[in-house]
Amino acid sequence: MTAPGRQSEAGFTLVEVLVALVIFALIGGAGFTMLDQVLRTQRQTEGRLDRLADLQRAMYVLSLDFGQAVGDSVAVADGGDVALSRSAPDRTDGQVALLYAVKDGVLSRDLADAAGRPLAHQVVLSGVQAAGWSFYDPETGWIDDWPPKDRVAVVGGRAANPRAVAVVLALQDDLALRRVVLLPSEVR
Repeated sequence: MTAPGRQSEAGFTLVEVLVALVIFALIGGAGFTMLDQVLRTQRQTEGRLDRLADLQRAMYVLSLDFGQAVGDSVAVADGGDVALSRSAPDRTDGQVALLYAVKDGVLSRDLADAAGRPLAHQVVLSGVQAAGWSFYDPETGWIDDWPPKDRVAVVGGRAANPRAVAVVLALQDDLALRRVVLLPSEVR
């Protein structure tokens, strides 16, 4: 007679199956938590990268417009908006008039042809609380209004452009961006 015991052909006991299921559940739960964290981090990163791309695009457009400003065209309009003229983007001899304004949390850019007919209204950047403009004059330094009221350097009957323009954008996500753009030199 053989001693009572387990035969080699017997299956798993209930306790062994339950232990295996608990270990499998722990590994699965840890894997799900890790995957969820990776996906959440990816969504946050994509959102930040999209916002960064929007900010870079807005700064590029501002730099391009002011870097191609036509002489004696920069002026502060009503309400603190800034107007300027630049050469037409289609590389003709024409010019387009631009108006930068902040309204309802959006920095916008209105384009008009030389006759003043509206061409386009473009959103440059959303999530903007305010835009502060400064203008550099070699004689007085940085000032907040252009053309200066007390002294006007006249070129062809109008005030000459400042040497540089600085814009500070106060964003809704508690950031502030500052861009300084040198304007083309006046013919002297």
